[in-house]
Amino acid sequence: MIWLVVELKSCMRDGPFRGSECPECGDRGKLLMRENEIEGVGRILAGMLRHFPENYGVRLDDHGWIKIFTIIPVIRTQKRNFWWLTPFHVEALVVTDPKGRYQINKDKEIRASYGHTIPVNMDDLPTDGVPDSLYYQTTEEELEFIRETGISPSDKSWIHLSLTARQAYVSGLFHIDSPAVVEIDVRGMIDSGRPVYRATDEVFVVNEIPPEFVKDKIEEKFELTEEEDMDIKSVRERTERRIKRDSF
Repeated sequence: MIWLVVELKSCMRDGPFRGSECPECGDRGKLLMRENEIEGVGRILAGMLRHFPENYGVRLDDHGWIKIFTIIPVIRTQKRNFWWLTPFHVEALVVTDPKGRYQINKDKEIRASYGHTIPVNMDDLPTDGVPDSLYYQTTEEELEFIRETGISPSDKSWIHLSLTARQAYVSGLFHIDSPAVVEIDVRGMIDSGRPVYRATDEVFVVNEIPPEFVKDKIEEKFELTEEEDMDIKSVRERTERRIKRDSF
């Protein structure tokens, strides 16, 4: 089996990209970050922008934004071997992220697009391009409960919906063994005055979902790709190690 190493590079003509060569012109580009460095900076950004900014001594505004230049010395302090990090590295990381985890605005501020466990107002996200139906992953045990009571945020400050049932299922596997996926009547929610926001092209967020908009469970069976299986196992192993470490 061949394991692909993903590097972050910059092409002089076409800008940042991930991989061995620029997808536009084939140039091999200048190396910006190796795979382990991408992962290391990404973990810090997730902690800082999604979960516990106070642990890093930073303050986000009400919509989760913070100036990029202010977080560079924080990251350098967290990881001494990132002494070379600049705002350009962070911007390149964001614009090439295949999952769209972060956003950068015209004022050179950065925030997490979704996944917050801290209170963040995301009502400045776009509401256009939202499909009539989206999908939510839950457990078999909770399925009847949400049909009766609706869905409220649990471990996150917003409810996250996926573009497709398959994406919801795969997303659920990062946390539980056998996710149950239900369809959500998004058009009905919007028509009733409940906005649904587009965090990325595949992830949407909403404040709450009343029970009348929770539709049928998806019975289709989904097969994982090898890459998805590896990614899920890696994340769950890291989570288990962290839980064991924190328990001591």
